[in-house]
Amino acid sequence: MEKYKEIVNDPVKLEASLKEAWAKIDSKGEGSVTFQVFEAASREMAKQMNLPQGKEPTPEEKEQARKLVDPNGTGRINFEGFKLLVQAGIAKGRKEGKI
Repeated sequence: MEKYKEIVNDPVKLEASLKEAWAKIDSKGEGSVTFQVFEAASREMAKQMNLPQGKEPTPEEKEQARKLVDPNGTGRINFEGFKLLVQAGIAKGRKEGKI
């Protein structure tokens, strides 16, 4: 877990990690992916990285996340939306004392 704390507390390392993760999520290089592709890729990456599995988001939490990353309702998430979502997760983790 210390490795992840180091990354999220270093803006340069965080940006590099986000770009690397996004390249895996958007493996076709289209610039955006559907939410279904994003969710599946995120779960798989978390599993490969041995990250602790949190509870499954509620439908309300998923809707809040979609509004954050897809305010125009396209049904797709791009890198900027991905960054927003990760930043929101980091902020929540800090608030809860996990980071």
